[in-house]
Amino acid sequence: MKLLVISDLHIGTGDRLDIFGWRDDEFLSFLADFRGEHGIDGIILNGDIFELHKYRMEDIEKARPVIAHYFRRADVVYIRGNHDRLCPRGTDEYVIVNAAGKRIHFEHGHATDFVNGTIAGRVLAGMFFGILKQAVKIRRILTLYFKAIEINDSISRIPKRYNTFKYLNYALRLLKKNDLVILGHTHHLESHKTYYLNDKKRYLNCGSCSLGRFQGMVIDTESLGYEGVKVDREQALLRVRSLRLSRPA
Repeated sequence: MKLLVISDLHIGTGDRLDIFGWRDDEFLSFLADFRGEHGIDGIILNGDIFELHKYRMEDIEKARPVIAHYFRRADVVYIRGNHDRLCPRGTDEYVIVNAAGKRIHFEHGHATDFVNGTIAGRVLAGMFFGILKQAVKIRRILTLYFKAIEINDSISRIPKRYNTFKYLNYALRLLKKNDLVILGHTHHLESHKTYYLNDKKRYLNCGSCSLGRFQGMVIDTESLGYEGVKVDREQALLRVRSLRLSRPA
């Protein structure tokens, strides 16, 4: 079975604080084309799909009903991250055992962080975004907010930002009883190989689909083979538009 693993879309209501960066129809058109080209059987949504630090789930579903409906499909597995922990559905982790008995473990990865992995951290984050939603009514503060998002995104592409001992150590602990571990959370697409009792094991991170990006991992659950995917929004939109032009009127 082939699975596409994506995370960190941070979908909001489409207002000024929304950093998803995609129109729903364009994202879903590209996703459908990608699934067909790569023979994808199912999708793992590996956390932070909806931005519930800033918005209520019912408001997001009202503003973006098409994408919310798509993510309820039977071939889509929803894993909650730190930004969508309040989602009324989903699971905190997901495990697949293939025909050879190999274990594949999926989770968002925020449990590694003290702030994101604690109740106190979630309360503080909720308070911060509550204040931010009011503050960005001032245009200068809104501009500074998006500038901070851009700077943070640039930093997060540098491996040293997240490839610290705590993240790798957390993945290694999971690999003691699993053969392949896929996390999200860091917004950085990466892979690491290790050996445990002479068995080759891997830790993968599926990157982020926010800010108009499309990053993820394609996983073959039987062979444990994988392929990293990295497409920027302009490339994706060109592909979507060419598909529309090629369709008969």
